[in-house]
This record gives sequence, C-alpha cells and structure tokens, in this order.
Amino acid sequence: MDLRILSDTPAHHKELVDVASLFFGRVNLTEDDSDLTARFTERLEGGARVCGVVLSGCVAGAHTTRGEVGAGALEQKRLHKRQVKLTLYYALKQATGIAPPWGALTGIRPTRLVYEAMARGLSLEAACLETRRLFDLSAEKTRLLEEVVRAQAALPAPAPRDVDVYIGIPFCVSRCRYCSFISAEVGDGAALAPYVAALAREIAAVERLIAEHGLSVRAFYMGGGTPTALTAPLLHEALSAAGGLIACAREATVEAGRPDTIDAEKLRIIRAAGVGRISVNPQTMHDATLALIGRAHTGRDAEEAMALARAAGFHGINMDMIAGLPGEDATMFSDTLAWVRGMRPDNLTVHTLCVKRSSDMHRWQDALPDGAAVSHMADLGFDAARGMGMRPYYLYRQKHMAGNLENVGYALPGSECLYNVDTMEDHVSVLALGAGGISKRVWPDRALIVRAANVKDVSGYIERVDEMAERKVALWRQDAFAG
Repeated sequence: MDLRILSDTPAHHKELVDVASLFFGRVNLTEDDSDLTARFTERLEGGARVCGVVLSGCVAGAHTTRGEVGAGALEQKRLHKRQVKLTLYYALKQATGIAPPWGALTGIRPTRLVYEAMARGLSLEAACLETRRLFDLSAEKTRLLEEVVRAQAALPAPAPRDVDVYIGIPFCVSRCRYCSFISAEVGDGAALAPYVAALAREIAAVERLIAEHGLSVRAFYMGGGTPTALTAPLLHEALSAAGGLIACAREATVEAGRPDTIDAEKLRIIRAAGVGRISVNPQTMHDATLALIGRAHTGRDAEEAMALARAAGFHGINMDMIAGLPGEDATMFSDTLAWVRGMRPDNLTVHTLCVKRSSDMHRWQDALPDGAAVSHMADLGFDAARGMGMRPYYLYRQKHMAGNLENVGYALPGSECLYNVDTMEDHVSVLALGAGGISKRVWPDRALIVRAANVKDVSGYIERVDEMAERKVALWRQDAFAG
C-alpha cells in the first residue's frame, strides 16, 4: 500500500510508516498519488500539544490527541514522536476495526519499556500496566511481558566487567527461503579454511583485549549461518581457537541448527570443547514444507539429530519452530508441537514468520497463512511450552511479522540461555567476531551504547581481519563521554 503523509515533521514519517504497517502490511511512503493520505495538524494549547490527523483514501477517519510537551529538548522530541505515532495509530484502529495485539508498539524490544518504567520506581505489575495503557497492548501480551521480565529477574545478574562473546560462522549448506541473515552457501567449501584461520586471528586479539581490560566472559555463543556447516576438522579448529573463551564462560552455546549438518563426530567435538548448549532447529515436522522453504532435511533427520545430541551429553538443547510457514495451518503446527514434545527439548523458541524483502519468500504473500491463523498458532506454541513445563524468558519483535506478533523463547526453569537475554536487553557488552559481527560496548546503567561492526563480506573479512580486531580495541579505549 502507498501512503502519503502531509505534516510539518518529516523526521517522523518513517515511524508513521511503521505504524501504518501494523494495519496494512507493507507500506510504501510516497509524495504522489496514494492509497491513503494522512494529514496532520498540530498546535499548542494551554501548555499542551494537540495533534490531529485526518485520513482519506482506502479508509477515512480522524483522531486528535492531547499530550505533554516535555522539559528538555530530548524529552520533547521523544514525547512528540510518541504522540504523533499514537495519533495515527488510534485513527487507523478506529477506521479499520483492527486491534493489533502489541498495540502501537513498533520497536523490537517491548521489555525495554517495562524496565524503563521500573527504573522510575514502579513495580513490575505497575510497569506492565503503564505500558499497556500508553501503547494499547492486549491483555494477553501484557501478561506475556510480565512473565518474561519475571523470569529474567530470577537469572544471574551481569557483573560490571562482564562481556558476552559471539562468534559468527556465516555459512549454510543451503539458503532457507525466509532467510535474511548474512550467510553464504558452503558451495565447494573453498572459503571455509581461510575463514576459520582469519577467525583464529581475531579470537587471539580479543583474548588480549579481555586480559588488558580485566573483562570476564559471561556467555559464549557461536552462531551463524550454521556453525556445523563447517567440516569436522574445521569445527574443531575454530572451537580449539576459542577454547580459552569457552573455558571461562558461565555458559557456552553452539547453534547447530540444521539437522542435516549434525553428526556424532561434530557433536563429540562440540561437547569436548566444553560447550553444553546447542540448538537443533527443524522449524516444522512436515517434509513437504521443509522442501518448499529450502531446507535439505526431513523430520526424521531432526529426530536422529536430537537422539545423537542427548547421547553426546548436552544438557541444554533448544528447538526452533516457525508459525506461519507457507501451506501450513493450525492443525499442522499443532502436530509439529506434539512431535517436538516427544523429543523433550530443554528450550523451545516459537518464531513467527517474518518475511523481509531480502528473502526469497517476500514474493509468496498469497501462500502464507493470515494473521488470525498465525496468532492461533502462536497461542498453541504458548500452551505447548507450558505443557512441557517451560516458561517464557525472552521475546523480541521484527517488522513484517505475520499477525504483528513476536518471537518467544521458552525454557525449563534453570535452562535459560543468558546470551539470548543479554542480546535482547542490551545490558551486557558484546565482543562479536566474524563476518557481519556487531560488537557493542554498554556503559553502566546503559548510559551509553556504542557499536563497532565487522565487514559483512566473507572475503573482505578474511582480508581485513586485523582491522576488525582493531575496531574492538578502539571501542574499549573509548571514553564514555569523549566528544
């Protein structure tokens, strides 16, 4: 759908497009003829800002809000943007009759709002209710938020000098059609050995950085891509290079992911390196769907991978499911959940299909389940996790998610993945190695967060790995308030 916005604050137009996307799916901003036009007006009245919008086109309607102006410049900007977004949100809600489950929220971390409210002295319950009131969340999503934050509160808190270490292996045996991540197909494998050699150089540099600054590794996570797309010898080489980081980490995870890349030898290598957590991610039990989405394995392959992982002694195994895959309905998704329950994972991540333009699947919109069907699937996932004794402990959202829903990680008590929580909540610094890795330094109380990105291209990373390491060194030399 094409949207034209007429307002005196073009800096907010991107956020307004995000709000419209909650109701119409993909929305394009245009200055020409459009399916929908939103005309904004603003005025100050009695010390308050009055913001109004009139809609014309595919839907018609109007809404006016009255909001506080704010004290400092930053607070004024924040409140102004929120008010403009809410004005459009309520106009569209009234005009369309649609009530998005996460209300007017367009950000990826709803929990952040709860934590901010709690930092002002509110209790968890009051913070969740305030978030619901401000952004029109459904009762179900409000309860989910409260459960997630409560579960996180029971986890070990990070120490001031804690860091997480992420190592990216950006290779897959084939590319899933919904994938928008940085990854390359293994192909003839020519790039694998040079990549692992470069990675070992960056690991050595990061170990020196950690020692120099007296840092402690809280969580180690090797992701991708698919780390187990590496050959067994190269996987051993990469994990051996990272052995010092793994040995001192509170937890260590390798995202095995694709069942067709898992075998007994690779699992033995991972376990011998001191890693206790892995992922086995079938996404669905239905072989026809797996073939359709570009995954070169079957449901039976996932069963065999899980059996091998248990035999190898892993104590934390996650399985990923996707709600909303093409051609699937609630019955098929329910069958997959029952199948997963029989394999007794320690963690279950229920993703809602997110179709981005950079993925092949964005052209398949007509073949995907509608938002109501996907919402029902997500509810089934919640019930299934509960039935396995799990509780939700982290969540995040993305743009263009089916049904405007969320991804939720569930875990048996005591088997939560600290790295997942740290990544979502931005309260621990991260040293990210490998092509596309984005390191971030988080100052106390999140007073400042600064990022340093590695190049995304594999060949560029190999050629410039010393520069990538130096970017991290420079990040840790930085004064929080310099410049």
